[in-house]
Amino acid sequence: MVCLLVAVAALPDAMVPLALKAVVMDRWGVSPSAAHWFVAASLVGAFLAVPMLRRLQARFGPGQLVAGAALINGVALVVLWSPVGFGTALGIRVVEGVADLLSLAVLLGLLEAGSQHRAGRRFGPAGLSLMLGLAVGAVVGGTAAPSIGSGVFLIGAAMCLLLAVAAAGWSAPLGRIAVRQMRVAEAMSRSGRRSPLWPALTFAFGDRALGAVVSVTATLYLVDELNRSSAFVGAAVGVSLAILALGAWPAGVLADRIGAIPVRVVSVVGYAGAFAALAAAPWMNMTAVLLVLVVLGVAGAGLYPTTLIMAGRAGGGPVDMGGVHAVGSLGYFVGIVGAGMMLTGGPGVGQYQAVLLMFATVYLLVNVPAVAGAGRR
Repeated sequence: MVCLLVAVAALPDAMVPLALKAVVMDRWGVSPSAAHWFVAASLVGAFLAVPMLRRLQARFGPGQLVAGAALINGVALVVLWSPVGFGTALGIRVVEGVADLLSLAVLLGLLEAGSQHRAGRRFGPAGLSLMLGLAVGAVVGGTAAPSIGSGVFLIGAAMCLLLAVAAAGWSAPLGRIAVRQMRVAEAMSRSGRRSPLWPALTFAFGDRALGAVVSVTATLYLVDELNRSSAFVGAAVGVSLAILALGAWPAGVLADRIGAIPVRVVSVVGYAGAFAALAAAPWMNMTAVLLVLVVLGVAGAGLYPTTLIMAGRAGGGPVDMGGVHAVGSLGYFVGIVGAGMMLTGGPGVGQYQAVLLMFATVYLLVNVPAVAGAGRR
């Protein structure tokens, strides 16, 4: 039930970035740089939402909170569809970011309700649901935007209305799960089994930063510098992301069996290694490039479930999950900006490869202290 709501909550999230040309640049006549700020405005809202979570959680039940946040999100999307100026739209995006984080943080926080030894069986399906929701949202946004333009916002609003109705209808069982989650958190606190949150935040930041470079810079590298067909690159990257999403559930189950830390270590090394191997793409044929992307997807399957498992061990519920989501969004933004700055002035010979190797190295270095910190209970 919770994972289904997570999937629906993620749908509107991915529609806007894939429709930026039609719904932002063409509509308001702004530059690509301004369009990036339109996307980033929701990140500001996400950070503003985190301090609100504890107070709202104490005042409202999870069903009420998710339904209310979804309705606010839907109204914000309708306002974005209406004839407003670009400055107003930026402010509305901040409100939308607040509502979006509240919904996801509350739902993911509920998954702490249960045995820590079976956390992967809850967070694995949650990772699968979130990624599939984002994938479907991206496909809908990218496909519909050229024909309906800002009508994409209305599709997102309809998804928010669906989430609100479902959350309100399931308010009672969601409330029971929340009570269980609070009891688990209290038991963890009394027994001293809580883990620090910062490793999970570090994981989220690094994963999303490298994920941004995978989805944007690596794709441009294969199409622009290596002259691979966009159809091949799109299909190959799509296969990689599909494997990553579908593998999240088995990765969560595996984490229950052998531990989240070993799964995390293998995933990080494999993900960074496959990403760095793309730098050798000029000397590979298409089959070899596809194989590297498949390895990238297989290795990456263990990243998000282990991040959520580590956040769950901190026992903070929606507050911790909200922090993970917000810091992950910051990592995505930093990845885009960092890669863009390294390519300023137009990519030269070997410049794309330098970006790939630099980000792979930094990613490994960021994960080392976080893995060490997560291993201390």
